[in-house]
Amino acid sequence: MKHIAFVFLALLVLLQPARAEGDDITFAVPSPGRITLGVFDKAGKLVRTLHAMDGEEAFRIGLNGYITKWDGLDDAGNKAPAGHYHVRGYLIEDVTVEGEAFHFNDWTTDEDDPSLRHIVDFAFLPGGDVLLLAISADGSLLATRYSPESGFVWVKEIGAGPSTNTTNLATNPTSAIIQHAGKWHLLDLQTGTPLSDPLPLHSESPRAIAALPSALFGSLERSIIPFSLPSMEAQPAIAAPVSLTSIDADTGVLAGTGNGSVWIAEDLRTFQNIPISAQSISLGAEKTFWFVSALDHEPGSPQPQKIHASRTSDTFAVLETSSDSERLRVLSRAANGEWSVDWEKTIRESKSFGYVNGDVSPTAQDTPQTDSLRFRLEENPLTGEKQDLTLRVVFDENGTRLSTPDGLPILSVSQRSGISRAVIRRGEEPNSTHLLQGDGATVEEFRIQGLEKIIPLNAGGIELK
Repeated sequence: MKHIAFVFLALLVLLQPARAEGDDITFAVPSPGRITLGVFDKAGKLVRTLHAMDGEEAFRIGLNGYITKWDGLDDAGNKAPAGHYHVRGYLIEDVTVEGEAFHFNDWTTDEDDPSLRHIVDFAFLPGGDVLLLAISADGSLLATRYSPESGFVWVKEIGAGPSTNTTNLATNPTSAIIQHAGKWHLLDLQTGTPLSDPLPLHSESPRAIAALPSALFGSLERSIIPFSLPSMEAQPAIAAPVSLTSIDADTGVLAGTGNGSVWIAEDLRTFQNIPISAQSISLGAEKTFWFVSALDHEPGSPQPQKIHASRTSDTFAVLETSSDSERLRVLSRAANGEWSVDWEKTIRESKSFGYVNGDVSPTAQDTPQTDSLRFRLEENPLTGEKQDLTLRVVFDENGTRLSTPDGLPILSVSQRSGISRAVIRRGEEPNSTHLLQGDGATVEEFRIQGLEKIIPLNAGGIELK
């Protein structure tokens, strides 16, 4: 009996004469949920979004239902023209949004992880962590320490991404030293805390750098400049036989590559040539050195670019690139001499991601994609009204959501900013969908279910004079 009375009361609300501007707008809802409500003109154009996925706390509660108001302004804050307007929207009940997976970027396993697009430089730390200097999806240059056991330890933004190849990274036991945009940045290796304000680079930009506990070496044209740490004061130059494009330093030893050869200075000053073709070098354990060479490249496989070795074991990390991906691998040699991959992370180019034959693909530009789907909604038990509803993917600086074609927000999917592309497909279950969103570095997949649990609401008319 109470249910019948409630339905009758709701119908009275809907049949009441059109209200004037500033009058209470009262409407009944059949169950709890989030409410989206808009004001539309006679042509059906959305003039004002009154409520966007709001809960009960956003309304006054009266005997006849929820109560709200319209001040006669449009979404831009301007006075709407005189005329008849209609207030309608939707009740969003038990619709669920679940994160399914991250695709094409192994560095991203959680929504709080940085979205890395490109690794500029890296260092292999004692204990197995790596320090990355990377460009993020939004173009920023980030320094971050990554642990294979616990993920990202800290992340520090250095500035805008580099426009040239004069951005370098070196580490010693306590510090990370970054050369970028004409400045030195010194960070605590454990916490990422800046050890000082950025210091100006009072010389041309080194092509490569390497660090010891109290000194840093920068490679210039046929010379090496030592810098005192932490002041970064330049010391007298060391003559180099060629321009060294990769260097490394250990106690009493300086090594570099240039002109297709390896050069070693065991007194930090006098270089000896080892005729090995190499493009990146790293000093290892027990007076060994490791290098990568283009001669070792297998056609079709990623090309090794940079190498950093452990100073205590036969373990090294190598950065490899191909036309559409980059991979960082850590490899170690067992006592029997066999090599194994301890762990690896790959970033794949995925700007044209989408669904191909139901599967997620990084390159779907030849397969038509959609950003909207139509669903059949449940009937409003108070009014008997039921509708088909087209839901469209919308993304901006506030995140990603599903909206009606006229702009009413229905469902928040993600708060991640910087999204540049989003597509959807129908799910395997009725009234469900899968959604992909990407920021140019990482693609995230969501599963959305229960879309029939969106109930149309009608709050009547308003005469604006």
